This record gives sequence, C-alpha cells and structure tokens, in this order.
Amino acid sequence: MVIDDQYDPKLVGIIVSTFADRGPDTVFNNTDLADDEAMILAIKGMTVIGLDNPLDAIEDINDDEERRSTIQQFGPFPIKDRATLKALAISFVVKSEDSTDHRIRTFGRFCVLFLIYNVEHTRLILDSYGLIEPYFNIISRDINYDKDLHPNNLNNVYRKMNMLFQGVLPRVFTVTDKGVIKELIGKEIMHRDVFLIADKKKKILYSLLADPEMSVWRKHEINRAAANLNSHLYKKKLTSRTVTELEEIAGLLKRYNLSVEGVSLA
Repeated sequence: MVIDDQYDPKLVGIIVSTFADRGPDTVFNNTDLADDEAMILAIKGMTVIGLDNPLDAIEDINDDEERRSTIQQFGPFPIKDRATLKALAISFVVKSEDSTDHRIRTFGRFCVLFLIYNVEHTRLILDSYGLIEPYFNIISRDINYDKDLHPNNLNNVYRKMNMLFQGVLPRVFTVTDKGVIKELIGKEIMHRDVFLIADKKKKILYSLLADPEMSVWRKHEINRAAANLNSHLYKKKLTSRTVTELEEIAGLLKRYNLSVEGVSLA
C-alpha cells in the first residue's frame, strides 16, 4: 500500500539499535540525529527498558512465537538536547547464528527500535498507543535474523509505522456484551455479532451487524458505543453507516482484507 500524498508523515524517522557482541550499536538511522546522539539514545533506551544483559529472556530462540511474545513498547520519553522531539521504544529479539558470543547465539540478539516524532504529534501518536506493539509484530515478520536488519526491511517498517499514525490504515473494533469498545488486531479475527470498521480515509464508520436476531437493546448499545468511538477518537468526523446484509458484510471484510471465522468471503 502506498501512502497517500495528502498525508504528512507523523514520524521524523526511526533509529534501530542492537546489543552487538561488543555492546550497543546503532544499525539504522534515517533521522537527522547525529551518530553520537543516536548512540546516546540507544544506551538510554536499553537502560530504561532494564535489559542491559537480555540474553536469557527466551528459552527456545527457534520458537518464533515465543521470541515474538517478548516484543514490548516503552515511552514516550524525551531526547537529550532535542526539545521538539520525543521517542517511543519497541524492544524485540532476533536470531543471530554468526555471533561470536554463544549466549547471543543461544538466546538471540536484543534490539530496540525507536520511533522519533515531533512533540506536536504526541496526541496522534498516543491515540494509537495500544496498536503499536501488535502492529509491529505483524509488519516485522520478515525480520527474524540480525542479517534481516538491513535498510530495505527497516525503511519498510518505517513506512508502515507512518501509515498507522496517519490514519491510512482502517481500524477494526467490536462491542463487548458489557458495551465496551475493544480493538481487534490482525487479519484473522474471531466471529462477533458486531464489527466496527473505522475508515478515516473514506470518513466512514461501518457498523457490521452479523446477527439477524439481534435484540433492539443490543442494537441500541452498539449504536451508543459507535457514537462514543466516533466522538472521542475521530472528533465526530466519520459518517456512520450500519450494514446488516451478510453479502455486503462479507464484501466489506474482503475489501479490508479481514478473515472472520464463520463468514464466507467467496
């Protein structure tokens, strides 16, 4: 997906640091921070995260699900001598077969990705705070070994993270039986009686009601939750549209590349 020209990047860049065989090292930096500034940030990030020696966090480095379960996010926090910038940190582990340190070969190489943004975009960044960790888990599937930390992959991560913060990516929610909005992450999601798809680019909030026998009370609860979502997160800028026909629901799910258990997209 190409970022639409009408959107301005909310990130000024990313910095990726690793726990190299001889200590912290910066392997990627597309910001205007100098190398020494990037290194200070890398050391600070590893200290804040509390993983100066993170080499025993994973029992089986070849278990990709276990390795990815260690992904965490931290911040935001300030950047030294850069009053207009802040950073969010995402920690993760990659495999390193060629390391001279047997601990790194066994437990993986610790990495931190810093999302650098202007403080003026803090509210926009924090609106997506709960999405950052699971979204990074999805878009970093091609980064499994330290050799995968090359500019092509990392520029792709930077581009996709910007898409998250620009509102280019539709967001999917459901409403629990207690009337609470819950965001759904990933392409494969469990069947629910309602899905709310917020498409900021099209300025539409779809309410997909998949249960033909849904009670009037439940519909009222969903409508109220959708209105609150539109008001609080989207400043009432989305037009609400309710969809009840299964064929149209399936078409919308297919358009947004979502797979739902029990719903045929054929």
